[in-house]
Amino acid sequence: MKAYIFPGQGAQFTGMGKDIYESNPKARSLFDQANAILGFRITDSMFDGTAEELKQTRVTQPAIFIHSGSDRAFR
Repeated sequence: MKAYIFPGQGAQFTGMGKDIYESNPKARSLFDQANAILGFRITDSMFDGTAEELKQTRVTQPAIFIHSGSDRAFR
């Protein structure tokens, strides 16, 4: 049995995922797909957003999911 455990709300921070986005083409593809699916550029919020912006649930939940998943899969 496999279990995936993700950090909860409050684990978000400005710049999250930017290093793996810039260094890994597969991760970049995942982030770009998320931008398209969500209908807004989650990467803008994650990489350069304010703390207030990152506290919004519509941003926080997908940001943590994308960051956690890409960090585990592509590092």
